[in-house]
Amino acid sequence: MNIRLLSTVFSSAALLLGAQAAFSSASALASSLTPTPLIFDDDGSQDGMTALAYMLANPQFDIKSISISQGIARPEIFVNNLELMLGRLDVTGIPIGIGRPDPLAGNNAFPDFIRDGSDTFWAPFVQLPDQAPPLETRPAAELIVETVKQSPEPVAILATGTLTNIAEALRLDPSIIDNISVVQILGGAVFTPGNLGVLPDPPFATNEVAEFNIWVDPVAAQEVFEAGERGLNIELTPLDATNQILFSRADQQAWLETGTPESLIAAEFLDFALTVIASENDPNPVWDLIAAINLSEPNFSQETPLHIQVDTESEPGATQGQTVAVPGLPPNALVSLNPSFDNVSFTASEVFSFPEKESVPEPVSTAGLLLLGTVGFGAAIKRSRKKC
Repeated sequence: MNIRLLSTVFSSAALLLGAQAAFSSASALASSLTPTPLIFDDDGSQDGMTALAYMLANPQFDIKSISISQGIARPEIFVNNLELMLGRLDVTGIPIGIGRPDPLAGNNAFPDFIRDGSDTFWAPFVQLPDQAPPLETRPAAELIVETVKQSPEPVAILATGTLTNIAEALRLDPSIIDNISVVQILGGAVFTPGNLGVLPDPPFATNEVAEFNIWVDPVAAQEVFEAGERGLNIELTPLDATNQILFSRADQQAWLETGTPESLIAAEFLDFALTVIASENDPNPVWDLIAAINLSEPNFSQETPLHIQVDTESEPGATQGQTVAVPGLPPNALVSLNPSFDNVSFTASEVFSFPEKESVPEPVSTAGLLLLGTVGFGAAIKRSRKKC
């Protein structure tokens, strides 16, 4: 065979193989860049809204719906301020689910002075516009079921309040378990004391073991953990974990300097926490944000498989709402006990400093495919955080 012809054949074959390999890699890259569909469910807390701001800014997730559970919020009041917050962030098109006003059973509730802060959206610390585009609203449980059922990809749920809406959705359609990739829950106190005792009066002061989110609706929480025995993938961030991570006034200042819409409003929420919740500007846990980071960053905390059971039978002022790790039973949750920023590539001050997405050459031609194969996909998209 003519040497020049042979060279041309080999070159053409190499070109074709390179193009095919590049196309295959491009397809894998496109798949890896697809954000995870997310349902955000919160009970109207300032740290919950910080977590919402974090997830809205996080390129790993695509929030498909937001639902408001009873707890700190009065859902029918909170929805109006949530619309204003989303309007400030220029977020449109996300439907909002309005939860029931009371727990599934019993009458446990946050005291009114805590709920009043949610009603006013922590003014004057947090600034809201006078108006914003209205968003579609639905009953929360129905919206959760619809979002899960209509998603072509498994949906993640971040539940940072009471589990009332999640339990109601599971009651409405238990089959949604099949299309839920994970439910990340902020709640409970497994091997550490609860937090009801921060309030001086019974039933709070006398219950030393429960955490507020679980205590307000323990029946709902128990039903969700029972779903973990039927295949629901549950990850739990309890007080054991949130006690390990604190955010300071320096972090708040860094969020201001980050200067994104999400970091600025998060800085306002943290200003409220450091001024009102903490004493003398002591660092604050920002509980719900820890759960959000746990969901986003698998290395943030090791997880311990445990069987979690909720005390639904005791009196509210005794041990009702306690999350008990029962030995000898199959695990129904993966529990975060010791998160650390040492395990990830960013600090507490850099939480809102997400990397910019870099463009990848579109493989519209053989040359484009070969360019993709040449540049390498690890360099095309940087998954690590950029430093402030």
